[in-house]
Amino acid sequence: MSGFDGIEKALGTEPVKPVVPPHAVLAKVDPVPLTDEKLEKDLKTDYDVVRENLKELVNMGKNALDGVIAVAQEGDSPRAYEVVAQMIKTLSETNRELMDLHNRVKTIRKVDQSVTNNSTTNQSIYVGSTKELQDIINSARSSTKAFDNRPDVRDVIEGDKTNE
Repeated sequence: MSGFDGIEKALGTEPVKPVVPPHAVLAKVDPVPLTDEKLEKDLKTDYDVVRENLKELVNMGKNALDGVIAVAQEGDSPRAYEVVAQMIKTLSETNRELMDLHNRVKTIRKVDQSVTNNSTTNQSIYVGSTKELQDIINSARSSTKAFDNRPDVRDVIEGDKTNE
């Protein structure tokens, strides 16, 4: 039973079974893995095709607009001028789509580049005291180390280590 039984009954037809040639071989095809080069090539190809289509539409629209303007001028019909206005609007939208295409491709490439680029920090801000910064940069000259090497403090510190 198929889901079309009611339709087949109403039309008075019999269900048709799909005909598969006996020598037909069904094969499972694995999808081609996408690579950056393939994606870039597809993007370029699609961009070129869409761009050519939009340019062709603009050129065809210009030719059609010239013809519609001639008809509108000969007939002096308000409807003809309305058609001219609508065609001008359509042409301007097509031109806008062509410009948007450029922006979309730039956005796609910018996203791809931002994902692949490593970021480098050129200007960092340290939040802390200069004493702490000096201790981090040059621990050999650290004021804490100098403090720890005083004999009266060293005994206290070593005493703390032995108590642990």
